[in-house]
Amino acid sequence: MKSKFLFFLVVSFLVASCDDTSKSKAENASRAGDKNISAVSCYRYANTTDTITLKLTRAGNLITGTLVYQLAGKDKNTGTIQGSMRGDILVADYNFMSEGIRSTRQIAFKQDQNFFVEGWGDIDTSNNRVRFKDIGALRFNEATRLTGWDCPE
Repeated sequence: MKSKFLFFLVVSFLVASCDDTSKSKAENASRAGDKNISAVSCYRYANTTDTITLKLTRAGNLITGTLVYQLAGKDKNTGTIQGSMRGDILVADYNFMSEGIRSTRQIAFKQDQNFFVEGWGDIDTSNNRVRFKDIGALRFNEATRLTGWDCPE
């Protein structure tokens, strides 16, 4: 009888300690994950003829989203982005469709408070990819400032 009681006591102790460990791991993961919680934000530039919309989802260091260019005299470009912040500059690959052709090019947007400004600079094309030669040498056109706005449903 004592051995059954002792066995039950040991098993109960092990189950309880495993349960506490699971809770601790879950709580620690939750606390660590606070930095990795996805945050969705949207930005837009619009004038009488042009519109640029940028929707970002942040998950840790990874930033994904959509980017749409509707510029006067040019075909509409719609695509997805995937990249990360390098200081105050979002650098990402833009995978888009234009005129029925899928293309990929690197994009860069400088963040300043509640807006983004697109960067332009010398590019290099290789392996069907367009990339900036030097992110540090980009120029940013303040005239096309994408300001924060409520994401459409």
